[in-house]
Formats: sequence, C-alpha cells, structure tokens
Amino acid sequence: MLTKWLRVLPFVGLLVAGICQAQTKTIHFTTDPEKPGGYLLAITQAAFERVGYKVEVEYRPWGRALEDVMTGQTEALLGAQFTDQRAEKMLYSQQIGQSEMVFFKLKTNNVPFKQVADLKGMTVGTIRNASYTPEFDNMAEITKEVVTDARVNVRKLLAGRIPLFVEKKAIIQSILKAEFAADADKIDFITPPLKTMKFFNCFSKAVPGAEQKLADFNRGLEMITKDGTLQAILNRGLHE
Repeated sequence: MLTKWLRVLPFVGLLVAGICQAQTKTIHFTTDPEKPGGYLLAITQAAFERVGYKVEVEYRPWGRALEDVMTGQTEALLGAQFTDQRAEKMLYSQQIGQSEMVFFKLKTNNVPFKQVADLKGMTVGTIRNASYTPEFDNMAEITKEVVTDARVNVRKLLAGRIPLFVEKKAIIQSILKAEFAADADKIDFITPPLKTMKFFNCFSKAVPGAEQKLADFNRGLEMITKDGTLQAILNRGLHE
C-alpha cells in the first residue's frame, strides 16, 4: 500500500502545482515613468489581485507605451484618457481615477488665462502623443514644443526656454518635491485648469483574451470599491 502511494504522490504534487499556477495569472501593463508608486497603479494591482492576477508593469515614454498597446505589442495600458481614436484599438475599463490638467509657469511671469484662446501666440511645452483638449490640440496659433518626459519641461521652464507647459497638476507637484526641491517655489500653476481628466485602464484588442481580462478587472474593481479598499488607497494620499 505504501509503495502505491509513493508512486502516486509525484502526480498529486504536479496536479496541485498546476492548480496553483492556474489560479494566479499574469497581466502585462505598460505606462509612462511618472506612474510608479501612484494611486492608479495601487488600484490596478489591488483589483487584479482580488481576481487572481499578478500585475507586471514596464515603464516607457508615453507615446511608445500607447503605441505598443494599440498595436498589440503589450496587452494593457495603465491610466489613459478616453479618445475615440484610442477606443478603436483598445477596450476601456471602468474609471479608476481623475486629475486636473493645468498650465505651469514661473511665479514671476504674469500670464492672464481664462480660456485657451488667451494663449494665442505663446509657446507651450507638451508631451509627445498626449491628448489635452480638442481646442488646445487644434489651435495652430499656439506653438507646442514636444518632449517625452515632464521633467524636461520643468527644466526648460526654469531655464526660461518656454513660458508655459501643460501637465497633470499632481504629477508636477510630486516631481517638484522629489527632484526640484530647491526651485519648487519658483513655479506655480494657473487656474482654472485646462480640464479635469478621467483615467481608465485599456486592453489591446489585438491581444487574445482582452475581453475576459477587462471583465475580470472590472469585477475586481467593484470588489475593492465595495469593501473599502479603494477608498483606503485614495486616503493614503497616493497621487498620479
């Protein structure tokens, strides 16, 4: 009898290992380098963990991250805004966060601003392939200087090479505190914000299984919303 069980045990071990492996799946995200440690990532990890997924993230310049997911080279994009063009290539989750998009300037520079038209004739720092507002994006009278990293725009503003740049308020406040502490008090943002943005996770339509992973994420998001985990993440003060 003992000999029989010794023969069976290796097969039982393989079966248990296979079951455990099946219970934990991996999903691969990409996003821009500003998002490590932020609340969008924390929410995404918590929601997927509830439904048996491990989240892996690769950080790339935003334009490349977006292109890789739209073309199916990577299966998911963390923290994107909705556009009709993107929705042709990607499936959108339920909303996972929001933030204000604002213009940043030197405190010593007076820039009257109430609407986008007030910026005609000016140069504004932007991020490659980022979506702002149709009015801003399409206004030819505003010169957009494009970079791949928000930190470059901070340096250009401090050096007087641009009068303004546009970016998510919380991201720049975090960058200024962490990397430009000596000059942070020289920079201010303009009100009103250009817009308040809603963020979603996106799943490439070119990657098989996108519909199921979208459904699983939304299910996990509902679970962490109902049990208070989502609010706890927001209360920790993690920002994008």
